[in-house]
Amino acid sequence: MMNKTVGMVRPSQLITTFGPGAIVDLPDFSIIMGGINKWDHHTILRYSSEIEEPRLKQKLKINKIMSIPLNEDNSIGTIPAYRFPEYHVCPTCRKLGTTRHFIEEDGSLYCQKPCKKVKTHPVRFLTACENGHIDDFPWGFYVHSKHQKKYDYKKCKLSLKDTGETGSLADLIVRCETCEVERNLAEAYKNEKLLPRCQGRRPWLGSKNKSENQCDKERKILLRGASNLYFPVIESSIAIPFQSNPLEELVGNKIDFSNEELINNKDVFLFFARIDKELKQYDPEELWAIAQRLHSSNNSSEDLLLPEWDAITSGQQFFDEPDFEVENQAIPPRYAKLVSKLIRVKRLKEVMVLKGFTRIHPLPDATLRLSGEQLNEEDSIETTMAPISDSKNDWLPGVESFGEGIFISLNEEALSEWENQQSKYANAMKQSHINQFRERNIPEEFIPPFPGIRYVLLHTLSHVLIRELCLHSGYSSSALKERIYSDKDRGMSGILIYTATVDSEGSLGGLVELGKTSQFESILARALSAAFYCSGDPLCAEHDPEHLHDINGAACHSCLLISETSCEKSNRYLDRSILVPTVASHQREFFKEYGD
Repeated sequence: MMNKTVGMVRPSQLITTFGPGAIVDLPDFSIIMGGINKWDHHTILRYSSEIEEPRLKQKLKINKIMSIPLNEDNSIGTIPAYRFPEYHVCPTCRKLGTTRHFIEEDGSLYCQKPCKKVKTHPVRFLTACENGHIDDFPWGFYVHSKHQKKYDYKKCKLSLKDTGETGSLADLIVRCETCEVERNLAEAYKNEKLLPRCQGRRPWLGSKNKSENQCDKERKILLRGASNLYFPVIESSIAIPFQSNPLEELVGNKIDFSNEELINNKDVFLFFARIDKELKQYDPEELWAIAQRLHSSNNSSEDLLLPEWDAITSGQQFFDEPDFEVENQAIPPRYAKLVSKLIRVKRLKEVMVLKGFTRIHPLPDATLRLSGEQLNEEDSIETTMAPISDSKNDWLPGVESFGEGIFISLNEEALSEWENQQSKYANAMKQSHINQFRERNIPEEFIPPFPGIRYVLLHTLSHVLIRELCLHSGYSSSALKERIYSDKDRGMSGILIYTATVDSEGSLGGLVELGKTSQFESILARALSAAFYCSGDPLCAEHDPEHLHDINGAACHSCLLISETSCEKSNRYLDRSILVPTVASHQREFFKEYGD
């Protein structure tokens, strides 16, 4: 670790792209961001603040969410980092070595012998494993093992030659000048078993840090800037105000939720409600619905979407809440049978927290955004997530962002009827979903549940709206984000399209203005009309999960795909054939004649 400021990144990047364990390329060297256990305690106290979001803290089982420490004038570095990879190569003489083989000045490494102060650069190759460990490529071991010689790191002098004859990896030859042996890198790529087993190194937690448990994974050779070198695991939520409902409080006080017969048997519950002096004044069906919702909330405290759905759709005004404001709008008459709510979200706050990260592959549920539905095997899956600290902390780093949005929900009766009609196609998509994870060699017990054809419809509608809204709102497509509320059992069928930026208020007003009835009617009509036909048709429209092993149906870059930072499912679970008619005429669309 260096004792000077070496670069700057935005707070949001420390939660996403360049979090602990990620590699950052700088002009003269590259670094790996330090784990939160290495963040200076006094720096955190002085330059960081606590982010209040009780629902996220409860789900993540932590006491605090701390903002990224930022000093006022960027005069000091607040986040530690380590030089990685440690091996550098001289561009002139091709000498290969670590800090002990070169001269260090102002953080940069220079080759003095045989060159005269030539600046070196970090090697392009390193190794990582699926457990999140990362290490330098074993240059000395690799070149000597072929010739059955022992590598002596004190005596052996390595070099990395580039013949430049073919432009392939065969041109890169690592050589030991002392032992006069050499080997090209193409052999390592063809057979990664030539490399030694993973050593369990975690340099972001300290240069000597290794995993406590022996790693049994094979090393994978990766480039320093490879996109699969770092997959952040992020949890996010929309901050909502605390809602005090007198009837909910009454039910919560009167009902014994530990009594399974009372809470699971509707007849028993209704009898109890009729004989209770206070409860009998209210509609028993409404009491039963409230009891079921409270029971569900008690059993799934990690559910983030249901409380957000309730807060947005309630229409309640929270005058004392500066970060949350909603306004109901009239439904455009032409969509009255299919759309149930249109709401302008004038102010919102999103909180994102970094839990950990993975390498090589993202977690199976890294983009899972079901309506509070949790995997039973979550604890097992967590073992594949690399930690951002070498000890148990009561806090995690997070960022809060402010913005605006538009919320739309579909008519539950019309949606349920459509779902029943499309049960056969839903089963075909479910099988495609399962096949997708099987192809990635995900164990059956770790395959997350299929989100349902309802989710695919909502997700597709969200994408066509985002593509249309970015043309009129003043925001770029990558500035808009989506949040899908899909759960048939709980009656959730909504979309929140919003914008939020970390470093400023991010509420230009251009998006929420389009949520007015008069504006949104034409926006929705244009979005649906644009989805009727794709420039890739008929090929795009004929993409059918019943016949192709792909979770997407009629969806491509020309019609549905958006920036992956905006999509909560990485541009998967999309099919415009279930949204509007297409040239393939599958007869499975929800919006039949509602385009321009």
